[in-house]
Amino acid sequence: MRDHSRPSNSTNTVAAPIHLVLDTNVVIDWLVFDDPYMTPVRAQVGSDRLAVLSHELAIEEFARVLTYPALKLTDARRAEVLARYRSHTRPASMPSGFALSAWQLPSGFPSCRDRDDDLFLALAYHSQATALVTRDKALLKMRKRVRKYSLSIWNVQQMIDALIESSAASALESR
Repeated sequence: MRDHSRPSNSTNTVAAPIHLVLDTNVVIDWLVFDDPYMTPVRAQVGSDRLAVLSHELAIEEFARVLTYPALKLTDARRAEVLARYRSHTRPASMPSGFALSAWQLPSGFPSCRDRDDDLFLALAYHSQATALVTRDKALLKMRKRVRKYSLSIWNVQQMIDALIESSAASALESR
C-alpha cells in the first residue's frame, strides 16, 4: 500500500485523487475563517482531484463546535457554514456497527489522548483516506504509530503541498 505520509514529487504519472479527512480545526479555518492558506482546498474541493470525506458523527462534532461562544457565530451563520460543509464533503462508507462506542478498528490501533480525535482517526482509517489533516499536536505526534495501519497524518502544509502538486499535475495532463 502506498505511503501517503508525504506528497510525491513525480509529475510523470496521472495524479491520483486526494481523499482527505479534515479535523474540525482545519474545517473551521476553511469554512468559518476563510483563511487564505486554505485557497487550494477551496479551489479543488469537489473536483475529481480532491474529495473531503466525512461522516454524520463528524458533522455532529462540527455542528457542536460551531456553537462555541469564542466563534461568535449567529444561528444563521452556523446553519450556512454547516450547509457548506455538507455540500463540500462526500460521505465515507463505514463498517456496520460503526459508532461513538465502537470504532471498529484493528486490535492494537492507537487511540489519541483527546478521545474526540479518535473519531477522525477511525474515519480516515476506514475510508482509506490519503491522509487525516490536522493542526492538533497530539494527533501529529501519532504519525509513526498509525503508519503501520496504512494511515497518514498530515499537517496543513503537507496538505497544501499535495494540493498544489495535484493542481500542477492536472495542468500538465491537460496539455
